[in-house]
Amino acid sequence: MKGAGVVAVVLSVLTAACASVPVRTPEGPSRLLPASDAAPILAQASSVCRGVRTLTVEIGLSGRVGSRKIRGRVLAGFERSGSLRLEAPAPFGAPVFVLAARAHRATLWFPRDKRVVKDAAVADVLEALTGMPWQADDLLAVLTGCVVSDPQIAATEARRFDSGWVTMILQGGAEAFMRNEERQWRIVGGRTIGGGDPRTASWTVAYDVLTGGFPGRVRVSQSSTTDLTFRVSQFEANVAIDPAAFTLVVPADAQPMSLDELRQMGPLADRTPGGGSR
Repeated sequence: MKGAGVVAVVLSVLTAACASVPVRTPEGPSRLLPASDAAPILAQASSVCRGVRTLTVEIGLSGRVGSRKIRGRVLAGFERSGSLRLEAPAPFGAPVFVLAARAHRATLWFPRDKRVVKDAAVADVLEALTGMPWQADDLLAVLTGCVVSDPQIAATEARRFDSGWVTMILQGGAEAFMRNEERQWRIVGGRTIGGGDPRTASWTVAYDVLTGGFPGRVRVSQSSTTDLTFRVSQFEANVAIDPAAFTLVVPADAQPMSLDELRQMGPLADRTPGGGSR
């Protein structure tokens, strides 16, 4: 990250196809796992992602939101406790958009169109861009492999499957899936759940291609509406980011844009030949 810590989001065509393998969930016989055994497994599996305070990362994004295809190359910057910056430069000239967020409020600026979404909830803006109503810390947790921002086991809700998987219900209504790989427990997926019932999952995430303790590929699915793959690289964790990166001052003549207009615009939509709506 250069200068004031500006983070770029480069919208370019990905040559790799969208992942087609469905997100796996543990199946088969299982038994309750005592809390005394479950706690150290979760602590080991989440040790890398739980320690991330700031992050800069490069992402190749592909998939779909509803009938709209999504495709792009993304660099993102985070600071835990709700700060996020994204910038989407065009091949030349002014960037397509700049997003800056702090304390769960975001400003999204389109300098070419002189349009702005101002002082909106981060979750609303990310939902309009990606289909997922995440807070900045939610997206940070998903990309780093923690499923949720502070994974804590809920009571004794842990099970060990005969297949070798371990699952745990986490505080706040999520479930994490873990496997022991090369004598190291790690989180390989998870899902949010409704009312403590895994059958009412609202979204599911799967992790693959471990690189330096972080997942190199993150697959997120939400029923039949959203299916996104994040190919993640260039992790830089816990490096200083200038606080100015998370604020924006837009020109006085910027025209307001509503969230509905932002959804219709679809700035992350695939505009290559054959892209867009199916």
